[in-house]
Amino acid sequence: MKPETSSTTTSKKVMTTLDTVPFGTDEQIRNMTKKVSKELPLGVNSRMLYKDILVIAWPAMAERAFAAFSGMLTMMMVGSLGSWAIASIGLAMLPRFLMFTILVALNVGTTALVARSRGAGDQAKANSYLRQAMIMGVVCSVAVSVVGYIFSEPLIRLMGVGAIEEAALVGGTVFLQIQALGFIFTGIAVTITAALRGIGDSRSPMIYNTVATIINVILNFLLIEGRWGFPRLEIAGASIATVIGQIVATAIALVVIMRKTNYISLNLKIPIKINWAQLKDILRIGMPATGEQLILRLAMMVVNLIVASLGTNDFAAHQIATNFMHFTLVIGEGISTAATTLMGQSIGKRRPDMAQAYTSRCRKSGLIGACILVILFIVLRHPLTGLYTDNVDVIQTSVLLILILAMLQPFQASQFIVSGALRGAGDTFAVAVVNFISALVLRPALAAIAVFILDLGAAGAWYAFLADQILRSFLIMLRFNSGKWKKVFFLELDKLKD
Repeated sequence: MKPETSSTTTSKKVMTTLDTVPFGTDEQIRNMTKKVSKELPLGVNSRMLYKDILVIAWPAMAERAFAAFSGMLTMMMVGSLGSWAIASIGLAMLPRFLMFTILVALNVGTTALVARSRGAGDQAKANSYLRQAMIMGVVCSVAVSVVGYIFSEPLIRLMGVGAIEEAALVGGTVFLQIQALGFIFTGIAVTITAALRGIGDSRSPMIYNTVATIINVILNFLLIEGRWGFPRLEIAGASIATVIGQIVATAIALVVIMRKTNYISLNLKIPIKINWAQLKDILRIGMPATGEQLILRLAMMVVNLIVASLGTNDFAAHQIATNFMHFTLVIGEGISTAATTLMGQSIGKRRPDMAQAYTSRCRKSGLIGACILVILFIVLRHPLTGLYTDNVDVIQTSVLLILILAMLQPFQASQFIVSGALRGAGDTFAVAVVNFISALVLRPALAAIAVFILDLGAAGAWYAFLADQILRSFLIMLRFNSGKWKKVFFLELDKLKD
């Protein structure tokens, strides 16, 4: 086994089954170029692999669940102000997600390359990639913050073109401007999270993001309606609460990443200089992922515009269902994090057989979780929707949309998880192409037909979403089963050796 190249005498790292298997030999890799064996290495069984997946995935799922729950509570709290307030948050959240996902997607390369360095036992290289990612994260977060603040009002008015009332447009602008200012801190936390997940540490991000969520919920309670002597800030209060929570999370993340006992550590005594080759490596993987996320957000914006043309009540129902959709991502994104990390570490270990074994079991785990969500949404859709509003029209529409959301869960989970594995292999361009075809071309076209021609209302847009998820799941699995990801695997392996 290759020796560990370490920059510290001791280091804390998350151990997986990969640490117990030998590095793949050149001969083994040549034999796997056409077909990867499904047999597990000697001494390895499925239970061990599922345990590895759970160790990485559960903190990511818990983190996502708390964040989704916070979003749901925020929507419920502002819902007391009226349907216009729900629409305000809905108008602002999509541009906010666009800004956020640019930062996250750029750091896909950070996770993949830190994971590969960890798998190869090269601690010094993992720390070097961390430093380059921090440079990129700071620059990008400042740029996103400035651009987001300047263009907040035009973006909100673009999103609300049609039948959305003026109060919702004004509230959405205020919410987005405050969020944009907070992205200076968000980008730093996102970069640290990406690097930690690369070494398999999803527990630390869970802790500091959960703290942020708790602060967010408490401040929402105090600031939206002005309780316990605090000012009544309504929509602005909800946005300020989120930003304060994120500042706290960033502070904790910096403390975590500066610990010298971690496998990766930001040592401020070492000058942070730009390594153009490593920065290029990060961007080479991250840029297609960024393009993919821009495609997805653009598609969602188009669909939002279509639904917004139906009026405030339909748009409010659409936002309630979207709120539930974010909660459903708990399983898909959590296990996708494990798939990306374990694929990257398998590349560093020169073990495509382990990469395939982990991906298969990640997908099976996700499908089981998706089936549980299907049952929960079907049974609880009526009482859950009633928590947001007492508007009968909004409730009736929301119930139908949540039923459609339940139907697409298995497809959504599958494509999320397998896409995560492909990203870990560096095959980000193929994922971006699939999303372009399905999300940006198919989904808006079907939504327009269903809403404007078939007159299906907001439900038409969600039937289009269902069709999008089915096609995306099929195409992503087709890409993975084609084995072309293995070619990317070996190209990345050559780069790592260099």
